[in-house]
Amino acid sequence: MPNKKRSRQTRRYSSARPKSGAAMAKARKKAAWRKMGGGRGRATWPWVVVLTVVVVGGVVGIVASSGSNSSNSASSTSSNSGSPGPAIASVTSFDSNSPGHTIDGIHCTTNEQLAYHVHSHLAIFVNGKQMGIPMGIGIAPPRQTQPGATGDFVVAGTCFYELHAHTADGVIHIESPTPGKVYTLGEYFDIWNQPLGPDQVASAKGKVTAYRNGQLFSGNPRDILLGAHVVIQLDVGKVVAPKPYTFAAGL
Repeated sequence: MPNKKRSRQTRRYSSARPKSGAAMAKARKKAAWRKMGGGRGRATWPWVVVLTVVVVGGVVGIVASSGSNSSNSASSTSSNSGSPGPAIASVTSFDSNSPGHTIDGIHCTTNEQLAYHVHSHLAIFVNGKQMGIPMGIGIAPPRQTQPGATGDFVVAGTCFYELHAHTADGVIHIESPTPGKVYTLGEYFDIWNQPLGPDQVASAKGKVTAYRNGQLFSGNPRDILLGAHVVIQLDVGKVVAPKPYTFAAGL
């Protein structure tokens, strides 16, 4: 019995038999495999990487899709609200009309006339698409602009006609030394040096449907009266239901 016990102890603590080169390589490979998360002879880390890629890719896809939808939504909202397209005519037609001389009895003065200061709004649609209206109409060049809440704002020029536009949002400034003086849309187009009539608005030709404060105007659009918070819409070709306009605070 004692000899048998010593024999087991000898086997337990005796030096391990040297491994062959192939066996050692296999052992190192197995140890490395386990270190990387392997279990039962199969590594789990590749699945973790794949799952991470899928999850991250899904999140990125959702974010991208969300961004795309937001962009599309913004574009759709802008389009539905009648965001103006390119200007129906540039301000250069006014610039080339020798600004400074009297037009339709309306003078161009070095200082703005604030004894009577009100605002109207003009919107132009051509075949259903809203067109832009340039800033600077009625303000003789050279003009100076500065950023404003809704875009550039013309702050200075050689002179100001009593009808002019500081911005490109369709707002017409009516500034007169005579309180209550009445002006027409035709006079504004004359200052702009653009045609206006029953069959033409600036460069667009076709039947013109006009609205003043949401009501159909049956006469010549040139005769539409401007005034405090008067909203004017001109449709060339396709008729568009009259759209409201909210004037900014202070106008």
